[in-house]
This record gives sequence, C-alpha cells and structure tokens, in this order.
Amino acid sequence: MCKKKRRKKDIAALLLSLMILLLPGSAMAESAQEDPTPNTTAAILYEATTGTVLYEKNADEQRLPASMTKIMTAILVLDQNPQLEGEFTVSDDAVSPYYCSYMIPQKHLLGGEVISYEDCMRFMLVRSANDAANALAFEIGGSMKGFTDMMNAKAEELGCENTHFSDPSGLSSYKHYTSARDMVKMAEYAMQFEKFRELVLQDGGTIPPSNKRQKGFDYEPVNGMVFPDERCDNPYVQYMKGIKDGWIPQSGYCYTGCMEKDGLVWYSVVFGGEDIPDGSGGYLQGAYVDTVALYDMTQGLTAEDLKKPNPAIWITVIVIAAAVAAACVFVWRRKKK
Repeated sequence: MCKKKRRKKDIAALLLSLMILLLPGSAMAESAQEDPTPNTTAAILYEATTGTVLYEKNADEQRLPASMTKIMTAILVLDQNPQLEGEFTVSDDAVSPYYCSYMIPQKHLLGGEVISYEDCMRFMLVRSANDAANALAFEIGGSMKGFTDMMNAKAEELGCENTHFSDPSGLSSYKHYTSARDMVKMAEYAMQFEKFRELVLQDGGTIPPSNKRQKGFDYEPVNGMVFPDERCDNPYVQYMKGIKDGWIPQSGYCYTGCMEKDGLVWYSVVFGGEDIPDGSGGYLQGAYVDTVALYDMTQGLTAEDLKKPNPAIWITVIVIAAAVAAACVFVWRRKKK
C-alpha cells in the first residue's frame, strides 16, 4: 500500500513539474526569453482592432500611475462635456497647498480665475498641470472626495479590477493605484473623444489673460514620445496619437501611449522606469526606451497575423499532452511489473 501511494505521489510530482516547466507563463519559460522591457517593472502591449495582447509583464499588479491619472480626470469631464464648451471659475481649494502640493512656478492657475474648459483641459493634458486637474475636479465633482468617488465608480464601470484613485492629478501615493491592463481600458475609452485625441497631440498652449491676470503665459508639452528630445529617440513618432506620461519619486517614469500604424491601433503602458546613462553624460528615460521596444515588436504584423492562433500555445499543449501520455505509459509499465 505504501509503495502504491509513493508511486502516485511520484507520478503527480512528475506531471506537475512538466506542466510548470512548459506553460508559457511560467517563470522558467519567461526566463528563457529576453525581456523586451528591462527598464520598467510592469508593461503591456495591446492591439485594439483585434483585441490582442501581444505582450504583458506584471500587467495586473498594482502600480502608482502618477500623472497618467489625468486620463481618468479627462474622461469624467468629457463624459459630461464632450466638446469642452463654456467656462468655469477655478476653486480656491484647487490651487491650495493642501490639495496641490506642486504647481509650475509663475505658471499656474489662480483661485477665482475664470477659464474655459478647453484651455484648462489642454493645460492638464499637454503640460500635465496638477492645478488644472484639481480645478476640473472641484468643478465637476463639487469636492475632492466627490470627484474621486466618481473616478472610482467610472473605473469599476470600465472593468478596471486593480484600480483605486485618491486624487485627480496623481500626486498621491496613498491608496492610489492602477495596473497596466486597467490603464489600457481607460486609455482606449478616452481616445473615443475627439477633443481628447486633439489635445494630446498639441505641441503647447497658452493660458490667456483673465479676470485675475493681466498677462497670460505659454507652456510646452511634456510628452517625450510625441515630441522626442534627448531623453529618447522615437522612430515611431509619425504614428503616435498620444497619450500621457507620469512621474513622482515613488512611481518612477510611467507612460501610456497610442500608436496607429498599418491599420492597427496599439496601446502601450509601462510603469516604474528609471534614468539610464547614455554613455555620454546624459540620460535616457526608461519608460520611453521600453515603449519604443514594445513598438518594435509590432513590425510587420497585420490584423490577420494577430487573429491566427498563437503557435507557441499549441506547441505547449502538444508537449504537455505528450508528457501526460508518457506518464500514463510509465504507470502502465509499473503496474505490469
């Protein structure tokens, strides 16, 4: 009896070991392949027209989104005002140190200032202005809590399973998180709005004179994938459609991007990038470098390619089936003995 039990345990261990070694998502399988995103901690590459995830790494793990949070802020505003019509008054709370710990010196909104929805949204998406995100939040939600409750309800509506927001700008690191897969859902939803698509591609903007300022000010974009600089050379810049980057010390560099090429619509998300020495005294931005690496994976692919069954999966199934058959033969021979 003991020998039979031991034999069954040996067979079970053999089968389990074979399956773990051969499954595509196993640590052994992953380690055998070179990681295309070594400079970031979580990533995903998704093609929207076929619903295909071409690559993922820690895609469901919770990460700090930093200013990529502003995608959700934009969504809630556009849900109510898709053409960004009209004006509103910036709440004093929106620009207070309590709610906005960082604003661009000399280039920020003022409490009591009347501003158009479009100017405010542009400032938030192009320059990543935290004060603009807060101003929109207080106007739409009535309060910070009111707006974050709306953010979390919308995230749930979109099917985001690993997301919780605590502010509209992404400055917070307390109970404020999302995942690469969830960011794709938010980005794809946001890109349905024509105004959003228009604004995330603009190369700057202006906050005009108002009832609170005699002179306006200009600002530049911060999206280095759409407007490349020394931080990264993006060979796909002509195909870029946005969207949003982010950084706080706790999150590292993050980036959500959209590239439309050869009839396909690619969404990419990376988290946790760092500065990479470029060998000449400068630095490359890790999130941008890995985003380019993800887009490299799309070269030559068509919708038909993506619709085909993944041969690696079928090979794995066949090998596992062969392993099971071998184990059965092993059992049969032992029984005959």
